[in-house]
Amino acid sequence: MELEASSIIAGIITLLYFGLLAIVWRNRHKISSATLPWLMGVLIFATLASLVSIVSPDSGDFVKDRLTQTSLVIYLLSFMLVAYTVLTLIFFLKKRQIALIALVLGLGWCVALVGLGVFGDSPLGAENWIADLIDDPDPAGLIVIGGWAVIAVILLGLSFQRFYAAGLPEVANRALFWALVVPFVLTGAVLNSSHTEFLREVGWVVQLLGVAGVVYGVIQLRVVDIRQTIRLSTVNLVLTLITAVLIWGVLLIADEIKADEVDNRRIVLVGLALITAALYGPLYLISQALSARLIRQDVDDVGSEVRRFVETITGVVEIDELAQVVMNTLRDVVRVRRGALLIVSTGEHSNTLRIEPHKVSLGEVPPTQGWLSVESPIHSHFIKHRLPLLQFDLDYAKEYSEVIPVEREFFRQLRMAAFAPIMVQGRLIGVLASGPKSNDAPFSASDLELLTTIANQTGIALRNSRLVDDLRKREHDVAESNKRLEAAKRQLEALDAVKTDFITIASHELRTPLAQIRGHTDIIEALNEQGILDQDQLTGLTANLRRAADRLETLIGDMLDVSQLDLSAMDLRFAQTTIENVVRLAIEPLQESIRNRKQSLTARGLRGLPVIEADMQRLVQAIRNVVLNAVKFTPDGGRIDIIGSLVSNTQTGRDEIQIAIKDSGIGIDPKNHEAIFEKFFRTTDPGLHSTGTTKFMGAGPGLGLTIARGVITGHGGRVWAESEGFDPDKLPGSTFYIVLPITPPEGGRRVMTFSGGTPTARPTQPKPPAGLTELLKEPARPVIAASVAPPPEKPVEPVEADEEEDKDAPFIEPNPTIINPAASRVGLTSAAKAAAEEALAEVEASMEVDLDEALPENDDDDSKW
Repeated sequence: MELEASSIIAGIITLLYFGLLAIVWRNRHKISSATLPWLMGVLIFATLASLVSIVSPDSGDFVKDRLTQTSLVIYLLSFMLVAYTVLTLIFFLKKRQIALIALVLGLGWCVALVGLGVFGDSPLGAENWIADLIDDPDPAGLIVIGGWAVIAVILLGLSFQRFYAAGLPEVANRALFWALVVPFVLTGAVLNSSHTEFLREVGWVVQLLGVAGVVYGVIQLRVVDIRQTIRLSTVNLVLTLITAVLIWGVLLIADEIKADEVDNRRIVLVGLALITAALYGPLYLISQALSARLIRQDVDDVGSEVRRFVETITGVVEIDELAQVVMNTLRDVVRVRRGALLIVSTGEHSNTLRIEPHKVSLGEVPPTQGWLSVESPIHSHFIKHRLPLLQFDLDYAKEYSEVIPVEREFFRQLRMAAFAPIMVQGRLIGVLASGPKSNDAPFSASDLELLTTIANQTGIALRNSRLVDDLRKREHDVAESNKRLEAAKRQLEALDAVKTDFITIASHELRTPLAQIRGHTDIIEALNEQGILDQDQLTGLTANLRRAADRLETLIGDMLDVSQLDLSAMDLRFAQTTIENVVRLAIEPLQESIRNRKQSLTARGLRGLPVIEADMQRLVQAIRNVVLNAVKFTPDGGRIDIIGSLVSNTQTGRDEIQIAIKDSGIGIDPKNHEAIFEKFFRTTDPGLHSTGTTKFMGAGPGLGLTIARGVITGHGGRVWAESEGFDPDKLPGSTFYIVLPITPPEGGRRVMTFSGGTPTARPTQPKPPAGLTELLKEPARPVIAASVAPPPEKPVEPVEADEEEDKDAPFIEPNPTIINPAASRVGLTSAAKAAAEEALAEVEASMEVDLDEALPENDDDDSKW
């Protein structure tokens, strides 16, 4: 009879397993394709083991002396545990490689177990076989117990690891639920493997509960809150114990009251009951308050907080204040650690929305920005259901698997747990993002309903705040537009003034050489009519005519150059050269003017600088304009220093050449440091204009520095001015810095690089500097520039440098180039020629080779030489 009852229980358990199989198959669309086969495997092996358990263990061997009912159950349960392990690895880690390794090892363990049990002499499945392993270890039994122990460690260790490493409370709760289910499955398997009838029956029930928990955990995305359940159970248990103790005490007291010893025993019992009820009331209230503190906030408190929130946001028009009120409500009512108000606005396209968190937030929120498509499942959920969306659902729910990675990553990097839509008239205008709760509990249904209420109440206030904010932005934009219009008006007025000044300056500048040409031609004509024009007079007059024509040509060329810069049409021809050659050619035409004005010019640090690629004519023109500016605004007897150095660009990490042109002149007002590079700009009154190429404070058309900056910028360099201020009395001086890259930037060559020869002059290009033609005639010979020593009549000391600066400087000549007012042009030319011949002789001596050895012999064909 007992056997029949055990078989009936096993049959019922088997039917329940078939029911679990039907449930899994019916809900297969909710289960991922990677998890479904292993869940079905767990159920199939558990069902087969339960089906085999219908047969009594004492019914005999299925295979004589090889396979018993209990050993077959052990084999089936071992396969079930292997499938359960693979299911857990895929369920948590989602890494098929690790699951495949576990499967191979598990199948190997099962095959070894079956081999030892079937083909070996093992008492596996016999009565008390587990207890007998202590006294008489059996290989098959040890493999079974050892394998189950390893599986238990893997399953429990992985579950608790996921619990502590989870970033979302729902993930942690899922892992904790799985950790509670694992002991049921393992304990049921151990009890099912015993030979004792009672233990087997208990094992069937325990294992069924465990397997049902596995099915529930896989199908149901959000499982029951384990910690909340434990809290509720604990509170109910404490209340039950307290009530039981109280009732037990009353019963003891009532039992001690004897009817024959006490008159009116019923009245005493009634009084005792009233006392008990009076004590139970306060006790119940205390217990209820304790449960509210442990489980959730009191409903009345939540309602009052929500009412206070609604009253507060009614009068809020500032979006910052609204965000602060919402964050405080989330912290006090929902009890979350982080929160943010996400502002939703229309994106660049009609089918996209831009989402960005407001600057006022609860906790740390990354300053990011995301985009949400109107066709996204997230937007569809907000519009259709108007309910909060959990980050857990977004990560694990199958209906959100088609969310594009950009949208998924935006919500994930916010590190929030729930997102409640803020809707107004069917349009999404914001999202209320809430982080994990302060007690790390998952969001309950009441929590999500509370979030929905707060989001709905925030909608109207948010719309009004955004309208006010938009109005203020429009007012600010209008104010900014007015400022820009005012600035444009002032700029137009300044341009009109510049145009007027240009007309004044240009008419004066052009009239001067024209007047010279007209006057000298009249003189020539008058002298010629009187017949007193001799050869010397003709030579002087034609020289004056040439100078006036050159001045006129220079003015017209500068104007054309500026127009080329405006159109970015200035062509640059790059060739290798040295800064020393460029500076020498730039200052050579200015030597006579410097000498006449008794100024001194010193060049230092140029000789050791590396070779650069540059348009030599244009670069000579640019540096000459800067030096000429220093000559003009330095009084007679002043000093001009040109210092070259090699510097490193901190942004690009490449070496660049820096040229500092320092003068002891009148200086520049700091507000005009940039304006001096503008066209036609004058620091003095144009009405006081006086023509002079190099005279002190002599004015020109105001184009020299503009051309210099355009040429240097075309080389990929930069130029700027530094000065303490404008003071004609104290003469603070100014310094112009020119920085040039060694190699021109990409795209800088509008014209092919020189391959040799003299470049073809263009109408907008300056005349080749003096000496350039001779330098280009011999491109194969290195150009050696010599320093010009000061003449003995009136020596000028070079600029002294500190010893520390000398050590750190890339190159400083021991004998710098000095142009002295006392040096005559003949003396300078002679000194330069002598120094150049000496340097060339040294180079030729160092490059001497034996032609017989250097050149191959070829008497037959001289054309191959």
